[in-house]
This record gives sequence, structure tokens and C-alpha cells, in this order.
Amino acid sequence: MKVAALLLAFASAAFAQTWEAGVLGGFGVYANRPKLTSPAGSAEAGLGDGPVAGAFLTQNLYRYVSGQIRYSWQRGDMSLSSGSRKATFSGDSHAIHYDWLIYALADEAKVRPFAAAGAGFKLYRGTGSETAVQPLQEVALLTRTSEWKPLVSLGAGVVWNATPWARLCIEFRDYMTPFPTRVIEPIEGGGGWVHDLVPALSFGFRF
Repeated sequence: MKVAALLLAFASAAFAQTWEAGVLGGFGVYANRPKLTSPAGSAEAGLGDGPVAGAFLTQNLYRYVSGQIRYSWQRGDMSLSSGSRKATFSGDSHAIHYDWLIYALADEAKVRPFAAAGAGFKLYRGTGSETAVQPLQEVALLTRTSEWKPLVSLGAGVVWNATPWARLCIEFRDYMTPFPTRVIEPIEGGGGWVHDLVPALSFGFRF
């Protein structure tokens, strides 16, 4: 009887948890563009700003805490620039990460501010056509390759419970990764960390 009661309690807790699946759209802006140097000169390296689209699955664990797994795609051409010289190369990125969402108000509230923090991985891809000669190749090369980088996610937003099953969210995220030195390959290394700032709007369906 004790075992049955314990199993019933676990089952009740599991069914009490609600889930939410949804889609999102936004625009990503890279806040910093590292300066790469070599004996032949220097250039500013950039990962281009571009549209963001994605999907997520959220598990509402407690009244004030949820866990969310998220995938997002972002368009963004790569570039090198120094004075009047510039090189560009088409590219994009794919990110997947898990975040904890901490709400200021309980689930019953109509409007719920929240903070988010998590981690995952981001895949940077160069998708252009390589050429024998590139501008600023004495400083770095823009390559048709891909590279996974660890990702740290921080953000905040506001959720509006439009109906018992539909939710709208306005949010802002900062996605931080080490600079992708295989996709934009410096002659002498370097790059540091990059910050991808993404305001977004999402729609979720609870079940």
C-alpha cells in the first residue's frame, strides 16, 4: 500500500506539470566585432546581423520555475574590414540550449516577468564559395566550414497568458560564445568572446 501511494504521488506530480510548445522570431545583432592582427596588418572581424527563427519546448516544473529547451537558426554573413578594404562570406548559425526560467509571479498571473539563464552549443557555418584570393587574407581567411562552440544564454522577458492554452512572450537574450576561429580563421589566432543580442517574439501552446 505504501509503494502504491508513493507511485500515485509521483504520477500526480507528473500529470500536474504542464508543457508548452511554440515558435519564435526575432533579429540578432552582434554587439562586438573582434580585431584580428598579424604582422601584415589588422582587420575587424564580424558575424553579420540577421533574422532569427526557432522553436522551443517548455516544462512548467513549479509555480515560479520552468525548464526550456530551445533551437534557433540565424542568418548572418561573415566579414573582414580594414579601411576601404572589405571581404564578405555568406553564413548562418544554429543554436540549441537548455534554460531555466525564473518568474516574478506565479503561473496564475496574467502577465509574468521572468529571467532566463542556461547553456548549450552553437554551430557556426560558412556557406559561401571560397576563392583563391580573398581581400585581407594576410590577416584572416573566411572559410566554407562549420564549427561548434559552447554557448551561454542570459535574458529576460514578459509572458502574457492570453488564454488558458495560449501564451505570448516578448523577450531579450544575450547568446555568448567563443569566437569561431575555424570559420573566420585568423593568421595568428585571437578573437575572444562574441555577444549575439536577440530581441524576439514567441507564441506558445500549452498542453
